[in-house]
Amino acid sequence: MKEVLFIRSKIIMHTQISLDGGIHGFDDTSIYYSVANRLNTEMILFGSDTVFKAAEQYPAETEKAFIKPADDPNDKRPVWVIPDSQGKLRNLHVFRDSEYCKDIIVLVSATTPQSYIEFLKERYYDFISVGNDHVDYAKALEILYDKYNCKTIRTDSGGILTNILLEQGLVDEISLVVSPCLVGTDIPRVFRSLTPQDKINLELISCDVMENDYISLVYQVSK
Repeated sequence: MKEVLFIRSKIIMHTQISLDGGIHGFDDTSIYYSVANRLNTEMILFGSDTVFKAAEQYPAETEKAFIKPADDPNDKRPVWVIPDSQGKLRNLHVFRDSEYCKDIIVLVSATTPQSYIEFLKERYYDFISVGNDHVDYAKALEILYDKYNCKTIRTDSGGILTNILLEQGLVDEISLVVSPCLVGTDIPRVFRSLTPQDKINLELISCDVMENDYISLVYQVSK
């Protein structure tokens, strides 16, 4: 039988860490965004916890929340992709209205409450239903490639989502901005929940010394 090859969006895990692996506590994040812009990705994959904590307090929706943004081909802002199988994010309008986001695609699963599906439909959010108890990221990436022509997507996550993607063999490159500081054990680590079945080998693609002693490292994940 002929092997079937599945084509999916390439994932670049991009994050900023301290020298001891902390995910926050450093002074400057501008270099993180500078390097992110160099990656030239069409979409950004955010963790639901990251999006929830970014706007735990948010203004009420207006009529604009029920109107889908126009699809302007000249709008080069990235589309945000957010998994939310639990259906807890009611602050999406805050980010959809921001200058950093073109629109939002939500990833849901078979167990997502129907009331949340209706919430998304009423506000004209595209959503992809893949997986049973949890989002099937491999299938979602195939759909993002086929339906939305997304060749490359980068992650922006506190670490939990990216660790899952690494364990599932879905991360193609790892981009780290290393900050010249030590933040101590009270700060969560980027790979704190990583439990791969086998060792994950990496190949160095680039190493650049940035301004103010920051370092940009890019690794390819060996398959």
